[in-house]
Amino acid sequence: MPYFITKTRVDEGRFGGLKAIKQNPYTLAGDFTDDPERTGAWAVNQVRFQHSDFGTFRVPGLRGATKTAPYMHNGSLKDLAAVVDHYDAINMERLHVDGEAILQPLGLNAQEKLDLIAFLESLSDDGS
Repeated sequence: MPYFITKTRVDEGRFGGLKAIKQNPYTLAGDFTDDPERTGAWAVNQVRFQHSDFGTFRVPGLRGATKTAPYMHNGSLKDLAAVVDHYDAINMERLHVDGEAILQPLGLNAQEKLDLIAFLESLSDDGS
C-alpha cells in the first residue's frame, strides 16, 4: 500500500491513532472527563509510542468482508479480486523495511484465486 498520502505526508497508521488518543480532551485523562479524580486516566497515560506502531493498522475480521469494499486502510483496492491479486504478488522489498518477513506472496493459480474469493464471499451472512 502507498506509504505517502500526499507528496509530503506519510500514513502513520497506529502511531497516528495513538497520538490522537493522547491529545484527545475527551479521554479519561482529558479536560472533559466525567471522572473528577481521573482514576481511569492511567489507561491513557500508559500508552507508549513505539517505532513498530508506525505504519501498522488494526484490521477487521473477515466475516462480512463482501460488504466493506473498498479494501485496505486507504480504500485503494476496489474488490476482493484486487485484494487477492495484491497478496498473491506482494512486494517483499517494500513490505519488510525492518527485516521481519511476516508475509509471503501467495503464489496462487487462477482457480485457487477464484476458490479463495468464493471462500471469502461465503463468510457473509447473506451470501453476497
